[in-house]
Amino acid sequence: MAMSAFLVACWLAGGVLALLGCAWTLYLLRRPQPQPATEPPVLVVVPVRGAVGLPRFLEGLAAQDWPGFRVAFAVESEADPAVPLLRAALPGRSRLVVAGPAGQRGQKVQNLLAALPALRPEDAALVTLDADTAPPPGMLRALLRPVLTGQAEIASGYRWTLAAPSSGWIAGWAAQSLALIEACIGALPRCAACNLCWGGATAIRADALARLDLPRLWDRALSDDLTLTRAARRLGMVIYAPLMVRPPGEVSGDAATSLAFGIRQYRLLRLHLPWAWALAGLAAWLPVLGVGAALLGGHWAAFPVALGLQAGRGWLRRRLAALVLPPAAAARVPAWQPWLAPPAALLHLAAWLGSARGREIAWAGRHYALDAAGDVTRIAPEPAAETGPARPPAPLTPP
Repeated sequence: MAMSAFLVACWLAGGVLALLGCAWTLYLLRRPQPQPATEPPVLVVVPVRGAVGLPRFLEGLAAQDWPGFRVAFAVESEADPAVPLLRAALPGRSRLVVAGPAGQRGQKVQNLLAALPALRPEDAALVTLDADTAPPPGMLRALLRPVLTGQAEIASGYRWTLAAPSSGWIAGWAAQSLALIEACIGALPRCAACNLCWGGATAIRADALARLDLPRLWDRALSDDLTLTRAARRLGMVIYAPLMVRPPGEVSGDAATSLAFGIRQYRLLRLHLPWAWALAGLAAWLPVLGVGAALLGGHWAAFPVALGLQAGRGWLRRRLAALVLPPAAAARVPAWQPWLAPPAALLHLAAWLGSARGREIAWAGRHYALDAAGDVTRIAPEPAAETGPARPPAPLTPP
């Protein structure tokens, strides 16, 4: 009985801390921030694969209010269906790079490295963006602000995931659950001691680029952002997380697709940052153990308390969404989303448990074998690659 009461108390305490974290994020969003004195040129690198959702991304990128940015789009081959759209995008400030197939690293990393020669000595920062989001007009400015005001060498945001419009909460419960997991992560405040980079929106100051030596760092990398996070920590760099950088992205797929993606992301996290993987496991286990202990120990009063905390977090997350998302995207955060907490908790825990073993990753039509440090040792085509890989859902953690 004492153990069950302890587990229930830990479960509820975690809910209280999450509620306070959302409230603290809401407070931090309203604080004034220093602004850069100048608007120097920067290079934005965008690795692209396929044209799904690309027009929405290009429209958002063209609307950015930072005057001195140039863009290098990078694709694997000229046969990519995105190429015609990219050639016509942002005339006068963009270029297209064909990276070729990767032989010893992830294809996304291959594309990023192929675009690095577009950097110029006068560029104050390198920005990497993912093409499966819809960046709001001020996102690039918000991302560059910390690195140009001296608050950090690196700034990185996080995706605010929304279930695709076709995903009703019954038929698409896995997509909605994944969106809830992502929202829980995205709504929490950040600290410099525990921030992770997210490759979907990262800015690196020019002087930090020289210290990082990205061509060497990414030579055999599969995960650009986790490799970057590990190196930045080793060099004592600060990773700032601007809370306004939460570009909306869509997720769809059934339970099997969502689970496979979660296993992949957590397996990468375990290989690159074991401490972060362990913390994620604690967060995944706590609600499941708490509910089980409450049921077995007869602690029935815990359930209305937990539901009240869940409702409070949902209300705060919608308030946050209204501040960081465009109005149309914020309106798509459903009020009933918190009630998907039980299946979301089970999906979360299953993904974490599935990542506890193995060093092989299936990603975008390729099968990667990794060593203990997360570096690529072998690449082979996936058997199902001929049919065309499905567009993956958004990551559970910053990938």
